[in-house]
Amino acid sequence: MPKHRRARALIVGASLALIVGLFSVHYEVEPGDTIGSIARDNDVSLNSLIEANDIANPNLIFPGQLLVIPGQDTIASTPDITHVVARGETLAKIAASYEAPLSVLINANEIANPNLIRIGQNILIPGDGASGGSQNSGTSPSSNRSGRSHIVRAGESLETIAAQYSGVSADQIAKANGIMNRTIYRGTRLFLDGPAFTSEGTAGDISYTIKSGDRLGDIAAAHDVSTSRLVSANNISNPNLIRSGDTLMIPAGKSWVCPVKNASFFNDWGFPRAGGARYHEGNDLFSGRGAAVYAPVSGTVEQKTGSIGGMQFNLTGDDGVMYLGSHMSGFGKSGRVNAGDVLGFVGTSGNAIGTSPHLHFGMFLSNGLAINPYPTLLANGCK
Repeated sequence: MPKHRRARALIVGASLALIVGLFSVHYEVEPGDTIGSIARDNDVSLNSLIEANDIANPNLIFPGQLLVIPGQDTIASTPDITHVVARGETLAKIAASYEAPLSVLINANEIANPNLIRIGQNILIPGDGASGGSQNSGTSPSSNRSGRSHIVRAGESLETIAAQYSGVSADQIAKANGIMNRTIYRGTRLFLDGPAFTSEGTAGDISYTIKSGDRLGDIAAAHDVSTSRLVSANNISNPNLIRSGDTLMIPAGKSWVCPVKNASFFNDWGFPRAGGARYHEGNDLFSGRGAAVYAPVSGTVEQKTGSIGGMQFNLTGDDGVMYLGSHMSGFGKSGRVNAGDVLGFVGTSGNAIGTSPHLHFGMFLSNGLAINPYPTLLANGCK
């Protein structure tokens, strides 16, 4: 648990000892946590923890996710804080110092360009419960689903499935599962309700790798910036001389970058997984071994290695979405990254050994809810 949350609990705990069991607090998931260990450490039942957080898959929680611990509220709340920008500070550093999501600060202060703040500027740090809203289309990054689902049988359609349940429509099922063309597959798990979400990207600098045949003017036009600005941002001495493979910084753009360029994929969300009772919560992006894996948005990356996901990145995006990429063959950049930075390389690590090289790509809303990346991939020209 973060230090400021622990301290807050200790301060108010003494005065609320008699009534603390009537309320609930939040716990921030740390690396290595499981839902079982969190329940045990906080002296609550596993079922009550799962129910209190509407967890669809108890085996899938991620660092930074906030969980409600039922029966242990301290009632205390954190007031809003005004921070005055000092020399050398960035918005990301300010967010980190207050353990606040960067996206919350951007929205709460209506900041158009997160990379442009000035000395002496007042930055509002919202207290508990402030979210600042979402800058993405479709739905809020904190939407939920009931957890009701259906396993597709041979010969079924969205319409025949919807007819089996009260108050459920075919369109509702399609949106909840990112189905774009009404095609469904036998054995797939489909949620009967839930958010339809498409990320549009984040504002800020973008990393772009120069390809053979690129011209600086064309790159500038494609990203809606002037050539002179591109030259200045990258200290280019000769605009007519750029090299394939070099990286350019595109200043103050807004973009969602395809995680794997020219990957082969389809909508395999909800497909059954080996071992039973497990279903695919993402899309597999197939490419050659060693192909670069790019950050889709700006944010903060943590690298981890496990027996299932192998070499994996967790990207907490500035858009309020957590992005996950598994089975890589090597790691790239970690920590603070821009959209387009290389996070790793396509491979078959973890339980993907023996399969074709691919990146398992997942997206999770701010409450840990898995959503289908397929609509976002299509909307941003990844296929």
